[in-house]
Amino acid sequence: VLEGAPLCLPENGGEVIHPHEMFRIACTGNTNGGGDDTGLYQGTGRMNLAWLDRFMLCEVNYPDAVVEKDLLVKLYPALPEHIVVKMVDFANEIRKQFIGASDSYTDTIEVTLSTRTLLRWADLTLRFQPLAHQGIQPLSYALDRALGFRAARPTRAMLHELLQRMFPMDCHLGE
Repeated sequence: VLEGAPLCLPENGGEVIHPHEMFRIACTGNTNGGGDDTGLYQGTGRMNLAWLDRFMLCEVNYPDAVVEKDLLVKLYPALPEHIVVKMVDFANEIRKQFIGASDSYTDTIEVTLSTRTLLRWADLTLRFQPLAHQGIQPLSYALDRALGFRAARPTRAMLHELLQRMFPMDCHLGE
């Protein structure tokens, strides 16, 4: 089917499915098919060249900050806009740290804040708002559960240092 040939389903009585002329398959991955020698994507393997030859590869970067901000506003309207903007800025700073393109720190870090993780952080921040009444900062608490606990101790400390710098007064969303 990847080469335009019909697909036969033997378990369905030998049904033959002919692909539509506009049929396409889109696949995503964190490597270019060559496996992972960085240790960041354990479990990924090297694909053989015959398989890779059936695909056109392209690189997709993180969405623009405006796109991520709009996504957060749409999915989590209870988040104040100033928090949303700072969350996206925080994510982009972490991404710079991950690839080693930031001036803030000299070393790279081993985790990054994907759009998926950004959405999880926003969701957890809202869910943990009641903790603010117990003196627990929901942004920080949620960050650990969305990303921090996946990081090495020095990285987790750096995440919290950056969080305190970027969100100095945001113990809960009403501030």
